[in-house]
Amino acid sequence: MRWVRTKYKEVIELFDEKTGEVVRLIRFHNPQEFDEFLKGFKAMRYPGYGWRYKDKRKKKEKNE
Repeated sequence: MRWVRTKYKEVIELFDEKTGEVVRLIRFHNPQEFDEFLKGFKAMRYPGYGWRYKDKRKKKEKNE
């Protein structure tokens, strides 16, 4: 039996606009869920919060 990994299409961070602190990570399995989130966000269901795509690239550490 093979292990099947669930891959998320979009990963975003919900953050507080005043402090800039990340409140929640939201992962969407399909584009329809992401579209529903955008519709809700535009309808002001999340006052005082902003969202941005999560940077999926791994940060390289410098060894000095």
